[in-house]
Amino acid sequence: MKLFKLNLLILLLTLFSSAKALSETWNVFGPDERKAITLFNYPYRTVGYIESTRCTGVLVGKQLVLTAAHCVINPITQKLRTDLTYFRPNYMHGKSYQKSWITHLWVGTKDLKNHQEDDWAILKIADKLGEGFGWMEIKEETESPVQCMGYSADLFGGKTPTLHENCKLLSETQGILLHNCHATRGSSGAPIFVVENGKAYIVGLNVGEYRGDSERSLHLPKYEEKYANTAVNPSRFKDKIEKLRQQENQ
Repeated sequence: MKLFKLNLLILLLTLFSSAKALSETWNVFGPDERKAITLFNYPYRTVGYIESTRCTGVLVGKQLVLTAAHCVINPITQKLRTDLTYFRPNYMHGKSYQKSWITHLWVGTKDLKNHQEDDWAILKIADKLGEGFGWMEIKEETESPVQCMGYSADLFGGKTPTLHENCKLLSETQGILLHNCHATRGSSGAPIFVVENGKAYIVGLNVGEYRGDSERSLHLPKYEEKYANTAVNPSRFKDKIEKLRQQENQ
């Protein structure tokens, strides 16, 4: 009986330690409300996986994909990565039926340490996937509930996108949007969006989190501004996307 109790105690301690470790791997406020998306419906199919970076991207034109700058910049050299390969829209269960080679990119800044408000990048892909999959438009302001969709690494191995509905953009500080959408590594570059009259509009670009002095992300009982998740304001990349779209149509 003593041996049984000892084994039970060890099991409970192991489970507690595992749960604690898991809870420290992302910024979630209260119960985790993310759910898997395995639909081909618009606008979900516009969101995809950037193969060599393991980041999220979203179609914003026929051949244009929006993501985070830190996904395409080498953190050591501060230069653009040279190993970019494919963008895979509607990537689910580790597979996609279409993919397109990344041929060019533009970034908001290479100095992310001093200019986090410009942590955005636009990729040009070889094929006009937007003609079949559609794309999201850009909208600078909203007070409505929003959605955030990306490839969070802590769920489904980051191989199937997850969606958090009814979260919010809550404030802005030093040009950076603060939000309470649940996100983790892999969801960098995820669109924060609203849907109006059947059209999706990006109102923020998920790029990171505030975690104080912690080296890990946090699981908190409720939202606190000092531990918010962060996003780029669409005003930082809207004009560039519009200019590139005009060039697509020429």
